[in-house]
Amino acid sequence: MNRQNAPLAAPGLVQRRDREGVAVLRLNGPDGNRMSPALVGDLAAALEAVLTDPVITGVVLTGGAQGFCAGAFADLPLPGPDPQTLPPVMAALADLCDRIEGAAKPVVAALSGRVASGGLALALAAEARIAAPGTVFLCPEARLGRLPPGGAAVRLAWRVGAGPALTLIGGRAMGARNALAAGLVEAVVDDPVAAAIARVLDLVPAPRSRARPGLDDPAGFAGALAEARAALPAPLPSHRLPDLWLLDALEAAQLLPPEQALAFDRARAEDATLRPEARMLAHVALAARRAQEPEPRPVDGAVCLALDAPTAARLVPILLREGVSVLVMGRDRETLAATLERVAEAQFAQVRAGRLTQAEAEEDWTRVAGRLRLDPDQPPAVALADAAHLAWLEAALPANVPLAAWEPASEWLAGLAHPERALALLPAPTRPVRLCELVERGPETAPVRAPLTALALQVRMTALRVQEGPVLTPLIRAAARAAARLRALGARPEALAAVEILPQGLAEGQAAEDRADLPLPLDRLVLLAVVNEGMRLLAAGRALRPSDLDLALVMGAGWPHWRGGPMAEADALGPMVLRHDLRIAAALDPDLWTPEPILDEMIRRGWRFADLNETTPA
Repeated sequence: MNRQNAPLAAPGLVQRRDREGVAVLRLNGPDGNRMSPALVGDLAAALEAVLTDPVITGVVLTGGAQGFCAGAFADLPLPGPDPQTLPPVMAALADLCDRIEGAAKPVVAALSGRVASGGLALALAAEARIAAPGTVFLCPEARLGRLPPGGAAVRLAWRVGAGPALTLIGGRAMGARNALAAGLVEAVVDDPVAAAIARVLDLVPAPRSRARPGLDDPAGFAGALAEARAALPAPLPSHRLPDLWLLDALEAAQLLPPEQALAFDRARAEDATLRPEARMLAHVALAARRAQEPEPRPVDGAVCLALDAPTAARLVPILLREGVSVLVMGRDRETLAATLERVAEAQFAQVRAGRLTQAEAEEDWTRVAGRLRLDPDQPPAVALADAAHLAWLEAALPANVPLAAWEPASEWLAGLAHPERALALLPAPTRPVRLCELVERGPETAPVRAPLTALALQVRMTALRVQEGPVLTPLIRAAARAAARLRALGARPEALAAVEILPQGLAEGQAAEDRADLPLPLDRLVLLAVVNEGMRLLAAGRALRPSDLDLALVMGAGWPHWRGGPMAEADALGPMVLRHDLRIAAALDPDLWTPEPILDEMIRRGWRFADLNETTPA
């Protein structure tokens, strides 16, 4: 067998194939090559094998068809009362990146798909990076309350400077062409593996050296950091400390020797990881991913809308930016023209704000059409209508077109000829709308779930599956009832306004003159009321999982995301403490705070709410 093209490792998390004396190591891990302990361990072993192989002159790291690394690995424990410790994979990944950077043989990364989190750290540790045209670089750690792993913050700053590093680490994706312009990659080619092999062969005779072009403009580097520091709020809230630590790490990239800068970065990354906010933010991210599983395929075909003009102006430009063809329906020419005019005004506003170019707006407009009636030979893939247009649009649709009812009125199903193809889509009250509830009604509506979930995603909302009715409204109502009862006991509006988990506006109202001695802090009493309502919704089958209730309040009602949501906070207390506190609070209002029976069952079984998240809804 020809050794030059022979697979030298059995198929697994890392696959090896040697070509022209270069070992190509392809990551083949689960879940899009997120840097799990198993994947990091297998890659470290495979790298050590090729670096000590006398026949091999260099290494190419690649991710193959599934991309290089889809995102952050969930390495933190679920919310609970137990103390937090550092996940071992953090040190293992940092050591692996140091080994790549210090290798005596050239290591080049051939990148495609998503390059995020630990995958970005690996790529930055390599001597060079070659990207495919569709490659996207991402750094999700900022929204997780953490620093990028594996020394990525320091190495990114060395490569592109503080300004571009802050943009990428701040959460803005960077495409391949922009990465090339920034100096993050050396080339963008259709076959990055072949180009990476050629680059390795070019580097073999050269001595190992590490240029740091991001430090070439010291004043610009320092200026970008100063501007970012000035933008931080003062005083700095506790949950924003990792933002400050990130700036410290980037400053270390400029001021400290390389080894010390990386050590400082690692220490700050560990500090951020140990904070309870990181654990809660990881829970919210996992809840969002869990709520979308299985991820539906995008809508294949046109989307038909019959909405009032303001709602159409909000949703149509988003669909157009997603590349969707949109049919805007109107009952008459005057109404249709007014709706299309509002949509055009919304697009022009985005152009004026710099969020959309004129060319992009013109291209998008080619995918929108106004209709007074549908062409029976070209039915839409899915339809969306508000309460005023629902029955009218449903009568015009073929029977097999899924229909989403946007904020329908009560008894809305009675007016439909085919209710089995329709589901209610309830947008959250926050603006911008980031979450909507998809209200299912048993097995008969299951076939339309996927296309309507896909529609919600294409208008950039998380679709939260609920059964027979919403969950967000009862949760907000429970918080409102708690606030009203506490005002009746003398709690002042300004004290309630300081309860950060209360949705906006619920603190307002007249407090009683006589103040009662409360057995627990206001924040805890509001939390307990919402958790108790969440247990009712779980017991009734309205909510599929506790984490869905957390997601509803975080994305739909302004619950601080760094606190994780009510059910996660309850898990942090522990079920015994939760029951104890509820029993104390029940003396204030038995209907609101008497513990739900499901809590006794959980304690008997030794469960937390996190254990209920593991059940897979049908």
